[in-house]
Amino acid sequence: MTMRSVILFCVMAGLAAGMVCRAQTPVPDERGLWQVWAASTNAGDAHAAVVAACREFRTKSPQDSLGVVIAGLEAWHQLKMGKTNEASALLETMLSVPENATYLQVASADMARGWLTRLDREKVRGALKKIYARDIEFPSSLESIKALKLSSLPPFTDRWGKPWVYRQESLLKGMNTQQYVLESTRLGVRSDLGKALAVPYASGINIEPVRLAPGSTDTVEFTTAAGKSAFLQAGGTLNSISVAYLGGKIIVLADENHWRVVLKPQ
Repeated sequence: MTMRSVILFCVMAGLAAGMVCRAQTPVPDERGLWQVWAASTNAGDAHAAVVAACREFRTKSPQDSLGVVIAGLEAWHQLKMGKTNEASALLETMLSVPENATYLQVASADMARGWLTRLDREKVRGALKKIYARDIEFPSSLESIKALKLSSLPPFTDRWGKPWVYRQESLLKGMNTQQYVLESTRLGVRSDLGKALAVPYASGINIEPVRLAPGSTDTVEFTTAAGKSAFLQAGGTLNSISVAYLGGKIIVLADENHWRVVLKPQ
């Protein structure tokens, strides 16, 4: 093989490798995500309609990096409909955090851990109810659950691997065994599933993009209702709200409960 042939072969191999990489990393469907988000904000309590829109996106673009946003949104609407098994399956898909994880993947995993922790807490509560039905009081520790004849024991840690905070507690003197506190160390008072679902979606994500930083396309100024402002790139945070994704046309914001999709200033 001549030197010219070797060079030509290397060039062609490099082009082929580049084409494979591009095929494996599709361009995020920002327009598709925006359409689903817009539909969800206008849907009110029509949770089934949002679930259908999310499924359509996932079917059309199964490898899209923005799919974790769709999964989180769909899981919340499934929970609102009481479909915990379907929601759990979606949340489990959001837990993966590879070594070279994006900010979007990190935010996705934390969000999933929060909701799965709340679902796990419901299983612990179910076991505590069984003990109460038998003893007419709640136990002094969760160890009592292990003595129950259950087909499977509930988890004894939250999704961050921390033991539950559990104690007997009552506002009335002498009634401590009739009530209890059960919380995740990470979530604290936000551990209750019902209370968390009662919060309107994305209502806590209250920072707004204002403008691009001068001479930049990947730094955006955000402001709060109180007038606080900061220039942020992807991964930056303001008021515990993170910029999980900063794309060409949209921005995905996240707290530990919800996503919010906004248009990027141009």
